[in-house]
Amino acid sequence: MDDAEVSLEGYDKLSSNIPSIGFLSQKKRAIAYLKVTKLAQQMIDAGDISEDNALFLLSMLVRKDKSFQKAAMTASLRLADIDRKIISSVGFTYANNMRCNLQMHPVDNNSTLQP
Repeated sequence: MDDAEVSLEGYDKLSSNIPSIGFLSQKKRAIAYLKVTKLAQQMIDAGDISEDNALFLLSMLVRKDKSFQKAAMTASLRLADIDRKIISSVGFTYANNMRCNLQMHPVDNNSTLQP
């Protein structure tokens, strides 16, 4: 299977597993982000995709799916409040990168703001 097919298959798998974010529910949005990024991390751990590919797929989901875009924005804005034990490595990296793109301070691994 070539890289394009792997990416398409990974995108479909992530996209089809986005749970409902409800109506203005910060909690459901955060949970949706955590579930999708946990699945992406499982795909990385299984060797199905690389971390770079997972970050690419998450960025595609943000661009193509308004629900996931809202979920990712919520997670990135509240990243310092999310317990580091419940967020996957790829989810933390993507949310931190999103914070930097918004010209916000990145969050370190201990969930505290860096100076």
